[in-house]
Amino acid sequence: MVKETTYYDRLGVTPHASQEELKRSYRKLALKYHPDKNPQGAEKFKQISQAYEVLADPKKRKIYDEGGEEALKSRGAGGGFRNPMDIFNMFFGGGMSEDMDEDEDGDDDFSGIFGGGGGGGGRGRSNKPPPTEHRLPVNLEQLMLGTTRKLKLDRKRPCAACDGRGGKFGGETETCVTCHGKGVKLTYQQLGPGMVEMHTNCPTCNATGRMIATKDRCSVCEGLRTVQDTKIVPVDIERGMHHGTKIFLRGEGDQDAGQEAGDVIIILQEKPHDIFKRKGLDLYTDMKINLVEALCGFRRTLTTLDGRTLVVAHPQGKVIDPDDEKVIVEEGFPLFRNPYVRGDLYIKFKVEFPDAVDNNFIAEFEALFPRGPAEELTGEEETVTMTPYVEEKGQRERERDIYHEDERMETDDQPAGCRQS
Repeated sequence: MVKETTYYDRLGVTPHASQEELKRSYRKLALKYHPDKNPQGAEKFKQISQAYEVLADPKKRKIYDEGGEEALKSRGAGGGFRNPMDIFNMFFGGGMSEDMDEDEDGDDDFSGIFGGGGGGGGRGRSNKPPPTEHRLPVNLEQLMLGTTRKLKLDRKRPCAACDGRGGKFGGETETCVTCHGKGVKLTYQQLGPGMVEMHTNCPTCNATGRMIATKDRCSVCEGLRTVQDTKIVPVDIERGMHHGTKIFLRGEGDQDAGQEAGDVIIILQEKPHDIFKRKGLDLYTDMKINLVEALCGFRRTLTTLDGRTLVVAHPQGKVIDPDDEKVIVEEGFPLFRNPYVRGDLYIKFKVEFPDAVDNNFIAEFEALFPRGPAEELTGEEETVTMTPYVEEKGQRERERDIYHEDERMETDDQPAGCRQS
């Protein structure tokens, strides 16, 4: 029987949870509340990190189970928690990446991370830089039919002149001026009300703390071991893709010396269309018709996104109401990777009325559509004038708001003994 369950509750597990269950829960919650993805989750991120730090260490967990937080403090086991970012980096092998979006379980034993001495433990840093994201604007026609676009990529690649060494083979080295020989670069990140210190590998010396001496450096990369490279790559957009679809270009991203080439993620951005609007697999459009067409039927043509011409007809004798909506089955978008399944096309009819009509037209129209009996007046009624409505909050409405505010103050804010009748 444990004394407190607060730390277990933070991770969403029971007091009998195994180390694997703790790791799975921490992984899921840490990715959800990491400040880079959820700026409002900084405090929650800190709390789950502290809970995992205690429960992942068998000795600290035993103390917590027996006496709660007070026992941790009194026995010196919980006097100071680690930086939540350090815990996250040790668990994941450093930094956020797109690969962490998948909820996979690691096979490493992380219990040694939180032991007494040293640090270390956990997975090593990935030998691959994080993916680079690019937004690619596309129109509905391209998403409907599919196409191939060309994209210019500016990326970092190992210097070919020195084979990524940064200088002469066996050349002298000197202390890195960026990290001052530590191999680690310090950065600061906002976490809740304060700042936290983050340790990342120095990019200048690749975490070695040393650089090729000036006299032996490569004249092309100037000792940095990488150079900027430009490549034009084709991006295949398949039929039925949608806004936000991610296209992965494996090995086309940044690459440091001695590392694998990173990936490029293309994120499609759908541009607004002048005629059609897409919702899932369905397409929506407006069609303007005049009053005669609404009353007497019509025949119109409509050009689809794939270039075909449809004849849209409405028979005589059936009236189209303003904003009436009709559907043409299976004339919408194709399903991604299954183009034989298609959505529908919805047409909303906008009936255009004339701005004004002459007396002759009124007489002829009334002969066809009589008004009906006129309302009898007594002579005591008042005649008013209507003006066009402007959709904004006018002075009279503001005055009414002020009046109601004063009324509330008079009735609600005065003590009962001070109200006047």
